[in-house]
Amino acid sequence: MKVERPLIYIVFLIACTVIGPIAVGQSAGSSREPFVLELPGASDNRYTLPVVRIAQQDVRSLKIRVLKPFESRITYGSIIVTLNGEGINRGCTKTSDLEGKVVTCGKREDRLGGYELLRGKNILEITAVDTDKREFYASYVVMLGDKSAAVERPSWTNGSAERFKGRKFAIVVGVSEYKYNDAGLRSLNYADNDARAVADFLRTPEGGSFSASDIKLMVNQDASLIALRSALNETAKRAGPNDLVFIFIAGHGAPDPLSPRNLYFLFYDTKVVDMEKTAFPMDELKHYLDTQLVAERVLVLIDTCHSAGVNQKTHTFVSGRDLEREGDENNISNFYYSKQLYRERGRAILTSSDVNEVSQEAAKWGNHGVFTWALLEGLKGKADLNKDKVVTAGELFQFTRASVQGATNFQQNPIALPGSSVNLALAITSKQVAGQVLAKPAGDR
Repeated sequence: MKVERPLIYIVFLIACTVIGPIAVGQSAGSSREPFVLELPGASDNRYTLPVVRIAQQDVRSLKIRVLKPFESRITYGSIIVTLNGEGINRGCTKTSDLEGKVVTCGKREDRLGGYELLRGKNILEITAVDTDKREFYASYVVMLGDKSAAVERPSWTNGSAERFKGRKFAIVVGVSEYKYNDAGLRSLNYADNDARAVADFLRTPEGGSFSASDIKLMVNQDASLIALRSALNETAKRAGPNDLVFIFIAGHGAPDPLSPRNLYFLFYDTKVVDMEKTAFPMDELKHYLDTQLVAERVLVLIDTCHSAGVNQKTHTFVSGRDLEREGDENNISNFYYSKQLYRERGRAILTSSDVNEVSQEAAKWGNHGVFTWALLEGLKGKADLNKDKVVTAGELFQFTRASVQGATNFQQNPIALPGSSVNLALAITSKQVAGQVLAKPAGDR
C-alpha cells in the first residue's frame, strides 16, 4: 500500500532591504581590497568592482591577483576560489610576480579540475585569511553573453495537477516596521500588506480553505525572531506526514555586515549590528527543512534583493537602489537560497529576482511588491495556463516569472526551480473542483 508523503509549502518573501549607513569596524572581514580579477584572452581589463560583463562566452582562464602589501601575510593555502558555489582550486596554479601572488584557474577540460562558466550570470567568490586571522572576501557577478541570456524559457513541462489529501497549516509573516533603526534599518512600505493579503487568500475556497486556527499571522511587532522560531517548531510538531505547511515571510533580508557570506532574514527585533544573535540565519532554515520536517515536498518562495551590500571604501551599508556604486559588494543571497535549499526531488524554489537585481515594490502593483502582486494574480487564476481550473506550482512559477519580467522591463528576473513538484496543486479557480484537488481542513488533533 502506497503511503502519501506530506506536502510542505514553505514560502519566504523577503522584501527589498533599504538600510542606511552603519559603521563597520576594520575587523569586518569583508574587504575586497587585495583582489584583482583578470580574464586573459577575453578582456584586457583588470576588475575590482563586483560586476563583470563579457560579450563572448568562451573565457579560457581566470586570473586572481592578491596584491601587495596584503599578499605577504596571505599564504596560497588560505586562498579559496569558488565558482557558482563549487570550489575550483583544484584546477588552479599558483605563482607570483612583482605585484603579489597570482592564482590562475583554467577552463575545465576533464573531471580532474578546472572551471565551467555558464551562459548568463556566474558567481565567482574569493576568500583569504592572513596570518593575523583577518578575513578578506570578494564576489563577482560574471555576465557572459548579451542581455538575452537572462530571458530563459521554462525547463519543465506542466502536466496534470496532483491530488492532495491532508490538513493545511500556514505561517504568514510581514514586517514593515522595525524596532531598532539606529543602524540605518528602514521600514518597508508593503511587507505587512503582502502578508495580510496572502493570509486572506488562504482562507478562501480557491486558496484551499485553510482553517483560521491553522493560520499563524504575524505582522510587524508580533513578528519577532522568537515568535518565528516558536511558530516553526509548533508547526513541525502538529503537521502529520500527509499534511501541508505554508510559510510566507515578507520583510528585509541581508548579509551580516561583519561577515557578508552569512545571510539572514530580518525580523521586528533584529539589530543590524548583531545579526548573529538577533536575525534568522538561512542555514537555520535549511536545517529546519532537512531535519525537523518529514516532508518530501517543499515549496520555497523568496523575495530578496541586492540591497544590503557593504561599501568596502566607507565600510557602510548601501541601499538596494544603489545597485553598482563603486566598491559595493554583491548581495548573492538569491543564489545561495536557491542552491542550498533546492532539491530536485520534492522541493521547489522560486526567488523574486536574480543575483545583482533589486526586488521592486510600488503602489501601482496594488500596494505590494511586484513579486507578491504577480504571485497573488497567478494564484487567483491567471496562472491557470492549461485552463483546467487548477493552478500548479509549475504554472505559478512560469506565470510569476513572466509577469515580473514584463512589469519591470526585465530588470527583475525571478529564479524558478519547481523540480518534481511541478504539478503540485496550489490553488483552484472554481469551487466545483475544490474537493478534487485540495482537501478541506481536517478536525483538530
